[in-house]
Amino acid sequence: MKKAALKLSPVTLSSDYKLEVSYLTGAKYWHQTIFCAYSLARLLKGHVRINVYSDGTLSPELSGFIIKALPNVNIISTKDLSTQIDEVLPEKDFPLLRALREENAFFRKLVDMRINNRYIIQLDSDMLFFNEPKELIDAYRNNENYFMQDTIPASYYVLPEDVISKDLNISMCKKINSGILAYNSSKIDWHFVERTCAYLMKNVQNVHPPMFEQTLNAIIISWLEGKPLNQPYRILYADKNEKTNSSDIVRHYIFKAKLPYFTTEWRQVIR
Repeated sequence: MKKAALKLSPVTLSSDYKLEVSYLTGAKYWHQTIFCAYSLARLLKGHVRINVYSDGTLSPELSGFIIKALPNVNIISTKDLSTQIDEVLPEKDFPLLRALREENAFFRKLVDMRINNRYIIQLDSDMLFFNEPKELIDAYRNNENYFMQDTIPASYYVLPEDVISKDLNISMCKKINSGILAYNSSKIDWHFVERTCAYLMKNVQNVHPPMFEQTLNAIIISWLEGKPLNQPYRILYADKNEKTNSSDIVRHYIFKAKLPYFTTEWRQVIR
């Protein structure tokens, strides 16, 4: 997959775009980011603005690989954001958020990608697009709040959603998956997020970064009354009854579905 990512025929991104999306990536995931972004750009014939945020490990060489596949892609380094982070989230007022961001790159999905005070659609890298995402395009046009939704029995949160709802006095949505999150960053109350971090850390013994970050984002988008994307925005778990469909808009590969993702699914993007 890494070798193939270096040989893709470039899709030049146009300044005349109808969708804007953002990724966080680095040394472990750059090739996955290329394939997800490339699959989307090819479907939209380049009419998409793509922002790629470094998790702190995206070297100039790896950035060059992304730019080669997607000319005009916008690469944002951690250095580019340092002043803005200090202004929006000064360490004396936001010690937990700043510490979490420094300790684990997962929290940069929230901090680095959301301090821009505008509407963005953030995407995980371990996904592939197979049909034009009209719902996301409409959401972008209308500044609507959306999230991807799991179909597994329980929410992937650090605490049960009914407990969070009661303790934080919000209506917590079930089964939010942060593979796709679309909302306006200017609506975030960062002081509330800092207090939420304190609440979660007080009530959870061990911080599991992916689950903790997803819980934080789920709380934010629940507070913003976000809505779930429809089912063609698929999350695949490699369940024995799971079947893909030609109408799938996007597939997000988690758990055991990583195996077909890394072996066969990505090849469909370059046929």
